[in-house]
Amino acid sequence: MIELRQLRYLIAAADAGSFSRAARSMNIKQATLSRHIIEVEKRLGMTLFDRRTRGASLTPNGKTYLRIAQRIVKEFEELNEWVRATQRGEAGRLAVGFYTSFSAGNLRATLREFSERSPGVRVRGFERDRDMLLAGIESGLLDIAIIIGERPYPGMKSRPLWSERHLVVMPDTHPLASRESIHWQDLAGDRFLLTERDPGPETRNLLLRKLGSPGYTPEIDVDDIGRDTVISSIALGGHLAIFAESSAGLQVPGVLFREVHEPNGHSRIGYSGYWRDDNENPVLRRFLDFVAVRYSLPSGSGPQAAQPSEKEPS
Repeated sequence: MIELRQLRYLIAAADAGSFSRAARSMNIKQATLSRHIIEVEKRLGMTLFDRRTRGASLTPNGKTYLRIAQRIVKEFEELNEWVRATQRGEAGRLAVGFYTSFSAGNLRATLREFSERSPGVRVRGFERDRDMLLAGIESGLLDIAIIIGERPYPGMKSRPLWSERHLVVMPDTHPLASRESIHWQDLAGDRFLLTERDPGPETRNLLLRKLGSPGYTPEIDVDDIGRDTVISSIALGGHLAIFAESSAGLQVPGVLFREVHEPNGHSRIGYSGYWRDDNENPVLRRFLDFVAVRYSLPSGSGPQAAQPSEKEPS
């Protein structure tokens, strides 16, 4: 069998036009290089080089064989580089599940920047509800699910990723539309429209915590409609909606997005990543490290302590 190193010797000799110069460039003895090329010629049953005092030149058969040898060596090197890139997480696939809006916000910016920095990685996004995302993680169809809030799930690791501001979505005719600063208590007495799909359940619990009080429960209508339809419906009047700032990219005529404030700053909601504890995809590790650097989070693949954010109710 002809060895790969013997093909490299042949290519070096052809490029140098001399066995001695090729041997020096490869830091081996000329006798070693000559012996291997002779062995190749014997195995092939043909002469590849014309040996002369001033050097060595390829025979017609040698030129044909050289082209094939160059292709083999190049493909082998490309294969090795692909393996190394895959092990480093620079090549491969990453399946990301989410149910937040992809029109703006940190998820969109994070996946775009990660893709730009890792052109060899194919990132696929899947928008599903929470139960389907968790099922996708368990089945191995998803590498990571990005979900609002933070809670433990058996067999999964998790890490806080980032947080986003809460926005109130209102018609441009609403009395609060001209206010520069809106606090939760300003929204008491309004009626809210939510989707029964994710993140509707979290938003409902949020409104009950922030606005509910003894003797008062906020009016909340929940319909089986999507995020875009909720925002479009706000323009008709009669309702407000609450979303994370990632939804602000869904611009609808007659609808305004306003930040909601706490006494000590913006009201925020936290996002966490979940993945199987036996997931060995190097791209996932690279993505988690990228997110940790981007948002100045603790590195590592294990569960991390949560940053201050709006927690999901248990």
